Amino acid sequence: SRFNFANFHSNTLIKQSKDFRKTRIVRIFKIYVRITIMDKVSYQVQNGTTLPLFIKPKCGQDSAEFLTEWIAENKELLKQKILEYGAVLFRGFKVNEAIEFERAVKQIEPELSKEYRGTSPRKLLPGTEYVFTASELPPFFPIPQHLEMSFLSSPPRNIYFCCLEEPVGPGGETTLCDFKKVCDDMDASVRQKFEDKGVMIIRNYNKKWSLFNDPTQLKSWQEVFDTEKKEDVEEECRRTYQDFTWKKNDGLRLVGKCDAFENHPITGDRIWFNHLLVFHWFMISDEFYRIYKRLGSLKYLLLSWIMWFAKLFFLNILGPKNCGTHTCYGDGTEITNAENKHVRDITWKNMIFNRWKKGDLIMIDNYRISHGRQPYAGKRKIVVSWSEPYLRPSLRQVEQ
Repeated sequence: SRFNFANFHSNTLIKQSKDFRKTRIVRIFKIYVRITIMDKVSYQVQNGTTLPLFIKPKCGQDSAEFLTEWIAENKELLKQKILEYGAVLFRGFKVNEAIEFERAVKQIEPELSKEYRGTSPRKLLPGTEYVFTASELPPFFPIPQHLEMSFLSSPPRNIYFCCLEEPVGPGGETTLCDFKKVCDDMDASVRQKFEDKGVMIIRNYNKKWSLFNDPTQLKSWQEVFDTEKKEDVEEECRRTYQDFTWKKNDGLRLVGKCDAFENHPITGDRIWFNHLLVFHWFMISDEFYRIYKRLGSLKYLLLSWIMWFAKLFFLNILGPKNCGTHTCYGDGTEITNAENKHVRDITWKNMIFNRWKKGDLIMIDNYRISHGRQPYAGKRKIVVSWSEPYLRPSLRQVEQ
């Protein structure tokens, strides 16, 4: 039989037309779903601030499952928002369990990290792989502003918090501060001094607690590195640009020198990037005094005095470089109280005090936005996860 080219051509065109219509319908449906999902949330910032960006549910779509789906569908948009605002806070969604928080965060950050070399005690939550308590420090103890693990060569790129139980009394805020603004607002002469000298971060760890341990030493080196083997500690220190010295009674000193500022890995903005506000003897009494000025509670004024005399006691016995933690200039000279106060004044001027609500989930650019904790009384349950380590831009240039 003869091949009928006309019929073949006609059938082919019909099939292609059907395939085109099917593909077009699928595309239109996907666009519709994406627009529909995006339309079910609202965006807003607080009056007078740009930090954080709030994303809230619309039309009753407030389940943890919907939030997880929304993040998965809008991952790239969300990354842009975090870059633009520095932090994005989801409010009004029913995130009630740690595992729901983990599922939601893994939509934007599939590779979370368990590695924690920070000084604040934390516990892994049962039933999760990457969700920890934010801090096991006593509620009355404030945590000053800091970028998570910025004293290391490779801090996490982003950090995530979730409120499973909101504080009912005053305090308990996880405060935020834009460290780009801290850099921009710094006095030119002070900034230049930090630019020229950099900073030296000193951490001292003892194997066992004793009466003469500095109270800012919250862990042993075995707890920090999760090992009893000194060779494992030494290997990690070499890998992460930390000088180590073994001291008597099985103690360990870690010294890291780094730039006081970093360029943001994407925007290139100059960022105040170190742990001075936490790792300095001046810290705790000054922090309590500022909280007293803000809240007017004499309890914090008393704690400020107590901590001041306690730190003077340990300074006289140990010296600043033998305290639990300390920060000085990169050449070993001390940062003056006036310079220290100047940085703290700028930080407190730019701090955002946002009250937690149950179910809040916040995503923070850890290379720009610092976080801290205000003291509180009563119940409060905040959990945390963080991304994989990200080598500091200044060290990337060295390695290249």
